[in-house]
Amino acid sequence: MYSKSELIHVPPPPCSRPRYVMAPPLVFTSIGASMNAAVRDVWASNFDEELSNLSAVLPRYPCVCVDTEFPGAVHDSNLPRYMRGPRESYELVKRNVDDLKLLQVGIALSGPAGRFPIAWQFNIRGFDPALDPHAPASIAMLREQGMDFAMLNEFGIDPEDFAAGFRRSGLACGWLTWTAFSGSYDFGYLAKALTGGQPLPDTLDGFLALVHRLFGHSVFDVKHLARCCAMRGGLEQVATALGVKRAAGRAHCAGSDSLLTTDVLLLMMHRFFRNVDVLAHAGTIVDLT
Repeated sequence: MYSKSELIHVPPPPCSRPRYVMAPPLVFTSIGASMNAAVRDVWASNFDEELSNLSAVLPRYPCVCVDTEFPGAVHDSNLPRYMRGPRESYELVKRNVDDLKLLQVGIALSGPAGRFPIAWQFNIRGFDPALDPHAPASIAMLREQGMDFAMLNEFGIDPEDFAAGFRRSGLACGWLTWTAFSGSYDFGYLAKALTGGQPLPDTLDGFLALVHRLFGHSVFDVKHLARCCAMRGGLEQVATALGVKRAAGRAHCAGSDSLLTTDVLLLMMHRFFRNVDVLAHAGTIVDLT
């Protein structure tokens, strides 16, 4: 449990709020980057309690950063990445997301006061490396980072329970700001989970419409924003360029990566976007737009 100073016992934002309402603007403070932080593991046994904790602070921290972990990629394209257009890139995302299973969802929150000091790491049940498709190198890497697949299957959250909890938590209201780093797979896997494991839409336009329906219109890709600031590379490279250190946990763990992405975003907003209309970048997902 968290201290009374960190929890506000108010109901979650009403999900009946019209979707055309603009989400709260991204904040311009770097306070969160220097705060201590912790990653809270969420299993089936503490799922309801932690959802209540998340819902309680969501009104004050309405910027949601998501990171997902999944079993790598089993499909590739004959086209080099630099030659793929958005539709070719989406076709590859769809094939992988449709055929693979979600392992973890990390959620970190921020708002006008900066970054909330807790990130939630939702551990999802259902993947068996002995039976389900996966990239062996990715599974080996996740094991090295501490992921226990037997524990996931024994104590993890049922995907249907996760989807139902997501909807009742206030995360599905459509007025929040959503962010991810190179978010095509993050939003793809989360969309699959929230639609009951259904295949992603056949077309890129259909997928972008689904993202808007599930998450609202204030969806930002932090990798795209970094490119606008002349920074290239993955999350670790961008964080190093900014001087942002990982606040808690290890790389390739969803909760830790969502925290690091949030701290990168807050520092970029503070340093580069003070006098820029960042809403012009809403809806731009790297490789898909």
